[in-house]
Amino acid sequence: MSTADTCQHDEENLLFTREELAFDIASILKGDAHSPEALSHLFIIFREAIAGGLEGINRTSDTLAAAIEMTFAHSRAHAAALRLYLLSQEGRLKVEDEPVRLINAAIERRTPSARGYNRRFPSS
Repeated sequence: MSTADTCQHDEENLLFTREELAFDIASILKGDAHSPEALSHLFIIFREAIAGGLEGINRTSDTLAAAIEMTFAHSRAHAAALRLYLLSQEGRLKVEDEPVRLINAAIERRTPSARGYNRRFPSS
């Protein structure tokens, strides 16, 4: 791992570099013979970090948040969003169906109980 990698993952307060985490996520999502080991590896690191106290808990939380963001690229929602984006770029959508407009409208309509939930995306 380079000094730049170490600095970035320290700045982000993650338990792994983003590259390591992305590799483990890809391995787990493949569903091959190595998937259970990759998942167990993550769980063991998380358990040890949590057992280490508040700093480990915070780093685990930040790592899980990063993992959720990375997993999005493998989701059906990502595939649909990409298709919508491409249709938009090709000029094949109505104005009211433009991706940013649709996404922002959905965010505005979220349930009251979800409005204060995500610390990364404060309620508007």
